[in-house]
Amino acid sequence: MTNKLALLTSIFILSIGMVSAITPAHATISCAGYLPNSYFERIENNKPFAGKLVEQADGMQQLQELNGKVLLDNLTDAYILMDTYVLAKQHGKYGVINAAGKIIVPFEYDEIQTEPDIATSFIVSLKSSGDASNATKQGIINRHGDWIYKLSDAHIEHAHYDSDYDQDYFTVAKNTVAKNNGLTGLLDDRGYWAIRPQYDAINPLNACTGEPLYLQASLQNKTALIDQNNDVIIPLAANQHIEAFNASAKPLLFLRSSLVAGSSAIGMSEDIQEDIVSAQIIDANGKVILASDAPIRKLLYHQLYTYKQAGKFGIINDKGNVILEPQFDSYRDDANEVWVEKNGKMQRLNTFIKLD
Repeated sequence: MTNKLALLTSIFILSIGMVSAITPAHATISCAGYLPNSYFERIENNKPFAGKLVEQADGMQQLQELNGKVLLDNLTDAYILMDTYVLAKQHGKYGVINAAGKIIVPFEYDEIQTEPDIATSFIVSLKSSGDASNATKQGIINRHGDWIYKLSDAHIEHAHYDSDYDQDYFTVAKNTVAKNNGLTGLLDDRGYWAIRPQYDAINPLNACTGEPLYLQASLQNKTALIDQNNDVIIPLAANQHIEAFNASAKPLLFLRSSLVAGSSAIGMSEDIQEDIVSAQIIDANGKVILASDAPIRKLLYHQLYTYKQAGKFGIINDKGNVILEPQFDSYRDDANEVWVEKNGKMQRLNTFIKLD
């Protein structure tokens, strides 16, 4: 437990450091808080970092062996990643080295993205020299220093880490129409396409949870639910929004919301309530577990949700189980206190069920 706590502490410290200034349309996923215990049990046996970072009087840093021998100097902004690597700048460019001073990623890049809570691959970025547009090329280098995806005009984000197989997945979107028609695919860390570029966008819904990856795919103003093998769970349809209903619980369920015609709303369903006409909870096989004639909403301080059928509101839990059948004319969520209206009278919800 001590090692796990130290790891989580290092995650937090690193996450606030300047590892990357890239701001993708969808933020790169963070696995912190989602990785299963089996992952931490495995990495607790990793050997401690066999070196140390030492700050010099001029503010520069050195990587030294534990006996004080200098392995590499003239470093800045250096961090030890997962007790395995050092990500740092040297002469104004980012690179990655190991504890023995071996260069994993050459000090040639303007930015390096990595996931601070896992020992994973590196997304490298390089601005085109002499280009008035200041265009940036991106690629992926694995933890051994080999290319997964060579520098190109692609936009790359880390999409998923499979802790069972110690494997990474990335979304790759070409920025030009000339190649792949500007479409997005899912690439694994062996360089194979799990999903070939064929969607306008794909958004991971349950990254790092120890479960197969599911994604909301978008194409020509339609959305679908697919898995990492491109099997279709919910077919492409217009005015449809899909997200994970309970990514941290089992069984894994999804929330499919039907939107008003022509809606361009994006984000989580809680942020687009006014655009939602009705909703369904669907399992990983595409089976409808529960249907609602209104948005399915989470109560603020409770792991309970409201749904509506035949003009009445009911309550379900995060497994989609009905806790209270539809019987309330309205409700009011005042955080600690939830009020429901029945037979013209407002009553506390805890009159009907015990609230945690």
